[in-house]
Amino acid sequence: MSIGWTRFLPGHGYARKGNNSKNWASFYCALRWKPVFVYCVGAVLASASVDGTVILWNLSNGEISNVINQEGGEAIRACIFSPNGSTIVSSDDNGSVCIWAQDKSLKRHVKVHDEAVHTIAFSSDSDILLTACTLGNVRLYAVENDFSGDLATADCSIDAAHDMGVLSADFCKIVHTDPTDKCSLIYTVATCGTDHYIKIWRIFFMPNSIDRSRRSRLIPTTPQEHFAGQSTIYSTEAMNASCVQTISAHGSSVTCVRFNPTGTLLFSCSLDKTIKIWNQQGTCLKTLSEHTRYVNCLAINSDSSVIASGSNDRTVVVWDLTSRLNLNSHITGIRSLLFSLAVKTSDIPLEFTCPITHELMKDPVYAEDGFTYERSAIMEWFSREKAISPMTNLELSTDELVENGKLKQQIEDYMRSLDTDVGEVN
Repeated sequence: MSIGWTRFLPGHGYARKGNNSKNWASFYCALRWKPVFVYCVGAVLASASVDGTVILWNLSNGEISNVINQEGGEAIRACIFSPNGSTIVSSDDNGSVCIWAQDKSLKRHVKVHDEAVHTIAFSSDSDILLTACTLGNVRLYAVENDFSGDLATADCSIDAAHDMGVLSADFCKIVHTDPTDKCSLIYTVATCGTDHYIKIWRIFFMPNSIDRSRRSRLIPTTPQEHFAGQSTIYSTEAMNASCVQTISAHGSSVTCVRFNPTGTLLFSCSLDKTIKIWNQQGTCLKTLSEHTRYVNCLAINSDSSVIASGSNDRTVVVWDLTSRLNLNSHITGIRSLLFSLAVKTSDIPLEFTCPITHELMKDPVYAEDGFTYERSAIMEWFSREKAISPMTNLELSTDELVENGKLKQQIEDYMRSLDTDVGEVN
C-alpha cells in the first residue's frame, strides 16, 4: 500500500472547492486551536471551547450565526451534531451533557459521568448516543422521541472500558439485524484510550417501536451484568454490549479512531506520532509516520479517498488514497475493484456484505450463529478466536460452515447487473 501525502501549515493551508469542502473546514479549525473542538454538518460548523461556549458558524460567509453557553459555564470537551441534524450535544468537565434543539434552546442538561466527558458519539441513525469519560467508563442511551425519555440512567453501561480514560469513539455506519429474531439491531463501535488499545464492541439494541415480547437472544429479559476482560457491562432489557476484539494498537495513548464511511477500514492515531489503517479483522494494513509530534485527530472525507491528520507539530497532513487529487506529491492508487464498488454503489444490499469485513461477499457461508459471512473472513476469525461468534461473542459448538448458495447466486446476479465480472472481486 503506497499513500501520497502533502503537509499544510495552519494559517498557510489551502481550501479546495467541492462537495467535501465542509470536511476540511471542520478539521482545519480543530487543529489550529487545541482547546477548540469542531464539528460540521451541512453548511453549519460548531466550535466548542474550554471557555464554556459553543459557537455556530455559517460556512457560506464565515460569520457567527449563534453562540450557546454550557450550563454552569463548564469547560466544554466535545460537541457533536446528531446525524439527522435535529440536535447538538456538548459535554463538559463536570461530567454533564447539554442537548440543544434546532432552535438552539436547551432541551436537556444531564449529569452522565463522575468525571470529565471527553468523548461523545452518535450512531449513524441517530438512535444511540454514546458518552465516555476520563475514568474509562462508557454510557449508551437510546434516543427516543428526540431525547424526551429518561437520560438519568443509561440503557447500557460499560465500566473500565479503557484503563485511565476513553479518548475517542466512533460508530460504524453499517447496522445489522439479528437473523434469528429479525428485530434487534447490532451496531459496531470502536473505542480507544490511554491504555494503548482499540476495542471493538457490538451494541445490541431493541427499539421501543419493536414488540419486545419477541425477545432477542442478545438482550436479557432483566437487567444484568457480565464481564469483558477488565470491563464490566451492565445491560438492560433494551440494550446490551459485548467486546468482540481488543487490539494492541499503538506504543502510546490512542487519541482518535474513525471508521471510513463504508465500514471496511478503521483509522487510528496516537501520541506515538503515527497513524494506522486497520481492516475489520484487526490487521494493521499500513502505518503512516510523517508527523514529528503527537497526532491528535483524524478526518475522513465522504468517499474514503482522503484522510487528514492533525498534530502537535503544528501541521495538517493530507493523505490521498486514490490519486484523484493533485496535491503536488507522488501518489499511487491503492484501491481495489471491490473497494471502488463499495464507494460508488452505496445501495449495495446489506445482506450481500460480510458482517466482519463489510465488503461484498464472493463465497458466502452460514455459521452456527445464524449469520452469513465471507468464507475466508470467518475462517480467519476462527483461526484467531476459536469458535466464537464475531457478532454475538458467544461460543459456538462447531466451526462448521455451510455454503449459502441462494445468496451467492443473488450476489452474482447483482454483479452482472452492474456489468462487473464476479471473478474480479477478491
